[in-house]
Amino acid sequence: MKYLISSAIILFSLACAKMVLYVINIQFPAPLLGMVFLLLFLLTGLVKEHQVKPSASPLLNIMPIFFIPAGVGFIEHLNLIAEHASFLMTVVILVPLTTIILLSQLVGSFIGRENNDDCE
Repeated sequence: MKYLISSAIILFSLACAKMVLYVINIQFPAPLLGMVFLLLFLLTGLVKEHQVKPSASPLLNIMPIFFIPAGVGFIEHLNLIAEHASFLMTVVILVPLTTIILLSQLVGSFIGRENNDDCE
């Protein structure tokens, strides 16, 4: 009985997500939104952890199986990735580097303001 209730809670979260996405008519992964709903149910106390655990634990144990399709999709598109490798590497290097530089400048300007305020 505990597995039935646990599965029903998880499927209810997914159903809520699918309903919301259908009503607002946007493209978004329903399972991801379902996990957000389940998190909200847990945080608000509507659902307790022990109610979800019987079905969630076995799913978490086989979680790597769910990534097999993504890996296969990646392998199927290796020629496309190789074709755009220089662009991808540039993005992988430049985006974090630019972010670090911009954040360091921003933090430096705030630290400079604090130091100037102390001197006055």
